[in-house]
Amino acid sequence: MSAGCPVNQEVKKFKKGSLKKTEVQEKNPLPTTQVIDDEKQANEEKAQKEPMNAEVEKFNTDKLKKTETKEKNPLPTKAVIDDEKIAIVEKSQKEPINVEVVKFNTDMLKKTETKEKNPLPTKAVIDDEKIAIVEKAQKEPINAEVGEFNTKTLKKTETKEKNPLPTKAVIDDEKQANEEKAMKEPVNAELEKFKLQMLNKTETNEKNTLPTAKDIAEEKKGQ
Repeated sequence: MSAGCPVNQEVKKFKKGSLKKTEVQEKNPLPTTQVIDDEKQANEEKAQKEPMNAEVEKFNTDKLKKTETKEKNPLPTKAVIDDEKIAIVEKSQKEPINVEVVKFNTDMLKKTETKEKNPLPTKAVIDDEKIAIVEKAQKEPINAEVGEFNTKTLKKTETKEKNPLPTKAVIDDEKQANEEKAMKEPVNAELEKFKLQMLNKTETNEKNTLPTAKDIAEEKKGQ
């Protein structure tokens, strides 16, 4: 390039003092350790999902069954909106009452004890209720059969009690017989063991003779 080039002349005449100091900003900096770790984790997760994605692509959608989607959070209906409006109106009407409640002096109230008239059922009550429901469900088919049964097909019969319950007198007699039997058993056992050959022959002398006519007359006088 010749020395007489206009550009060179301009460069030579340019004053560096007119330049402003600036900071260099790196637009494409090197990644930090944190960025590298995040990238590695993302690559590992992608590698793990690839076999799954391949299986998804190969999946035969003809095997799927048609289902209906149920919206769990649907938009409110007109009835719901109307109820909400009524609730807002009632709330605005109650606001003056709420102000009075806030100003109310609670010191004027008397202390009372709350008695729960309809307490929650205990576990035992719930278990009994379950058993009753099961028993009722089991009996319902039988009750249905009984309700449909034609009683006209039955024949009239007389009931004969073959084994009646014993009366109190019979029970008392049985007790007495058992007691007497229990008392006699030891005596009977001794009698069975007793040897008759050990007895000596004796003569019986009657010491308690029958009373004479005189004895009877004196006995009557004494009475």
